[in-house]
Amino acid sequence: MTNPSDLRGADDAATLQIESDHRANAVLEGLPPSEAEPPAGDARSLESIGRGELLRRRFLRNPSAVTGMVIVLLLILAAIFAPMLYQYGPFERDLRNALTGPTQFHWFGVDENGYDVFARTMVGLRISLVIGAGTALLTTLLALLVGTIAGYVSYKGRWGAFVDGALVNLINLFLVIPGLLLLMLFSPVLQQASWLWMIPLLAVFSWMLTARVLRAMTQQLVRTEYVEASRFMGVNPVVTIVRHIIPNIASWIIIDTTLGVSAAILGETGLSFIGFGIQYPNVSLGTVLQGYNISAPWTWIPPAAVLAALVISVNLMGEALRDALDPTSGSSRV
Repeated sequence: MTNPSDLRGADDAATLQIESDHRANAVLEGLPPSEAEPPAGDARSLESIGRGELLRRRFLRNPSAVTGMVIVLLLILAAIFAPMLYQYGPFERDLRNALTGPTQFHWFGVDENGYDVFARTMVGLRISLVIGAGTALLTTLLALLVGTIAGYVSYKGRWGAFVDGALVNLINLFLVIPGLLLLMLFSPVLQQASWLWMIPLLAVFSWMLTARVLRAMTQQLVRTEYVEASRFMGVNPVVTIVRHIIPNIASWIIIDTTLGVSAAILGETGLSFIGFGIQYPNVSLGTVLQGYNISAPWTWIPPAAVLAALVISVNLMGEALRDALDPTSGSSRV
């Protein structure tokens, strides 16, 4: 027969384990020490709280995260549904009211060419959002492909060292190539095509630093026991990378991709502003700002404010994601 004292001992051990897990979760969630103890009679419910739920709570407890998320969502909704509010389309001219300030028909005023600033700002916002998100995703895919392969094969003998060295040299080559100069050279040729050409053109000169970081992280993970066991069992390297390496660097990838959106938007806006990005008949926030008139502030303040709100909000979300995914980051300890 089982000794009742043994059962009590097992129950006590289980309770202590749950309490320990709760304290660890409390640290991850950023709770004060006074709230680190599990409530009485609620030990079993603690087991049902997963990491995803803790990360969601931690993200939503950050005021900057909520503010940034709300602003980004509002801007996305404005970019999608703004055409329903147009009095004048983005390519319709109202020359009689050129350089007229905001009115009930032109909410942001009219530029010197007779274009409605509100309509062009919303169209530019939509295109800039697509370019920012597309460039960030493509940049991450390129960096993930090169970085994980280079880091994984670096410990596979001479052939692995050769492949790793070739990929590192490729990264270094792209780092020293004057990307801005090449963008200026290629953009006039591509300006007559779809504005989607900006996505691969920006991504091809933006992936290198991310790839170097991912290579270093992969090299550390290759030395872990579970990755070595997978290799010794003859598991396909692609399967090993997808199952064991990418999930362990996913947090950093999410953060870098989020911050990459704002970087891509700023890059496209800058190129369009100086005449080497998206040009007529397409519109972006950069082309709207390009037509500014210093004596008519309504021609540049609204698009500049939208651009600033978008970039700052995305950065706030990126910082909040970093704090939620990495509880040891500096700002999360404040």
